[in-house]
Amino acid sequence: MNINWYAVLTGFAVALGLSIVIALLTPLTGNSVLLLAAPALVGGFVAGYMVAGPTDGAINGGLATVIGAIGVLVFVLVLQVLAAGLIATVVTATIGVVAILVQAVPGAAAGALGGWLKTRREPESMGTAAAR
Repeated sequence: MNINWYAVLTGFAVALGLSIVIALLTPLTGNSVLLLAAPALVGGFVAGYMVAGPTDGAINGGLATVIGAIGVLVFVLVLQVLAAGLIATVVTATIGVVAILVQAVPGAAAGALGGWLKTRREPESMGTAAAR
């Protein structure tokens, strides 16, 4: 098990950026809720592709999704407890933890796919002896 923290941070940054774009461009309706899985899929894939192998890819992709989502959730909860009170914060925390658990699965699956695809790509050519 190899955790590449640079890959985890990069996957989180990609997921956060995509989340912001989706939140700004699409209204939250019953049909657009499925778009909320896209940041986990893309961020997990990026983190998984930065490492080699499906096992390490799944671990790094899942971590990128979960650690990033926990950081954002803690930030939102601190702001909400200051503005809305304790009861609303507990409800948000419960929904947030369920959402994190649901997003961890696609993040890990996309990370495994990214790690697998990286090991499946063709090796880079070493050149010929005449080119030297």
